[in-house]
Amino acid sequence: MSLLASHLEQIGSSATSIADLEFPPPKIFTNALLGSHEITTLIRDTETHERALFSLDPNATNGSRRSGVHNDNGLHTERTSGPRKSIYAQGPPAQPRSVVARVLGQDLLYDIRQSSGSAARGKGAVNVEVLLLGAEKLCEVYHVEGAVERIALIRQRNSNLSSSIAEYQQLVQQQQSNLNRLNTGSSFGIPDEDDHAQESNSAYTKRAFAAEVDIEAEEAEIRELEARKKALEERVAGMGSDLAGLLR
Repeated sequence: MSLLASHLEQIGSSATSIADLEFPPPKIFTNALLGSHEITTLIRDTETHERALFSLDPNATNGSRRSGVHNDNGLHTERTSGPRKSIYAQGPPAQPRSVVARVLGQDLLYDIRQSSGSAARGKGAVNVEVLLLGAEKLCEVYHVEGAVERIALIRQRNSNLSSSIAEYQQLVQQQQSNLNRLNTGSSFGIPDEDDHAQESNSAYTKRAFAAEVDIEAEEAEIRELEARKKALEERVAGMGSDLAGLLR
């Protein structure tokens, strides 16, 4: 007993000395560590768009919450407060929606992902208008200086390039049609077998040479138009890549 009493006396004196110590009151970051506060509540003078970047959708369904309980044997177990789900349920758990997803909406977000994906860029099917619409919606929530003017400029450039591509495509088709007619000799008066019997060899040679020169000129013009078309398509694809990076 005497040995136990000495231990109890030592424990009591230690507890008394600890109780006499002065500790500073809990600070704001101490409370943040002990509680589940949002980080934006710890920062003064935050704007709405700044708080939105660090917030999750409150309407999103969170995973089932677990609470610890003790059974009759004193062992710690866990139980879920939400509805029980089958262990054979297919698919990954639902992820909370981000602020960008809430601002853009599911339909527009799906169109942006389809348009800015690697498959779309490989096929040249980048929808610049969809990317611009998404950028405008994001700028309504999170203002970026000069972004609105840049979006308007890119939209105008895209419109001009699209119209130019359409004109070049029509011109290429027209030149290709002329080239086909040159090859068949139906539009420049190249004589057929009946006319050839009536005309001299010198006249036929001149016409054939002129037709060959015209064909070469048409082919050179077609190659130039196709090069311009390819350059315009590359510029449009580059604009789509820039917008996709801005949306990220």
